[in-house]
Amino acid sequence: MSSREKIAYLKGLIDGLKISDPDISKVLSAVVESLDALADEIEDQRGIIMDQGNALEEISEYLDQLDDDISSLEDRIDPCCCDHDEEDDEDGEEYVSVCCPNCHKDFFYDPSSYDEDEDLLCPHCGEPFNRPE
Repeated sequence: MSSREKIAYLKGLIDGLKISDPDISKVLSAVVESLDALADEIEDQRGIIMDQGNALEEISEYLDQLDDDISSLEDRIDPCCCDHDEEDDEDGEEYVSVCCPNCHKDFFYDPSSYDEDEDLLCPHCGEPFNRPE
């Protein structure tokens, strides 16, 4: 039985009792009216919550689509870009990712193959630059 049905049932009981004391009748009527008002507010809040839930679901779907679009754009801009700073070669050599300050493209290099003061040569643009520390 829903809240509305219970309130209607309570109204019916009160009406059927034919209460002779006007004070008790007023109190019971006020209680039923209060319950009815509370039921209205609960229904209104339930509607608001449902609307917010639908809006949140739409926003979540939109953000997922934006994330996919951004990932796609990142792949088109620089497909070599990756999240790892270091990568191990099959021989156990350690490669470090670096971004060229001239052409802004990422590439990997083996730090053990260079002297401390030796510049890196970008394989994309051919420009030398200082190795990052």
